[in-house]
Amino acid sequence: MTRTLVRAALLAAIYLLVLTSLAPGDVLVGAMLGLGIALALRGRGANRASAPLSERLVAASVVGLQTAVEMVRGSWRVARFCLGDRDAPGFVEIPRDARSRHETALWGVLTGEAPDEVVVDARSDTLIVHLVDAGDPDAVRARHAAAHERWQRKVVH
Repeated sequence: MTRTLVRAALLAAIYLLVLTSLAPGDVLVGAMLGLGIALALRGRGANRASAPLSERLVAASVVGLQTAVEMVRGSWRVARFCLGDRDAPGFVEIPRDARSRHETALWGVLTGEAPDEVVVDARSDTLIVHLVDAGDPDAVRARHAAAHERWQRKVVH
């Protein structure tokens, strides 16, 4: 039951991050949606090996902090772009590698939080992102791969 409540809280937190709101009504709706989804998914994946709950909570906390940092950096990049900086906007294809569909969904939500990156498509072999500054696609790929391998994978598995 504790695992279900933790999942519900994390889903509610994601909902509130997307809304960027802490209004009591939004918190209540987020809690209800999170609990409903967590209860509906209970038992799915029970046969899969997963990281211990404490490790997943640490990973989720780090992912949340990293997302907040990327939101600040992304806002700065967008502000610079709007003020006439000569960035190179464009698309970057990121290899999907061994990401499951759940890992891909988490990646899409987290990537979309930063205002300078927009998820365009999630294909079977690549993930496509539009960036305000796509001047160094290899660095973008490396950043996304490192975030997935180090922390995001532990939250979903």
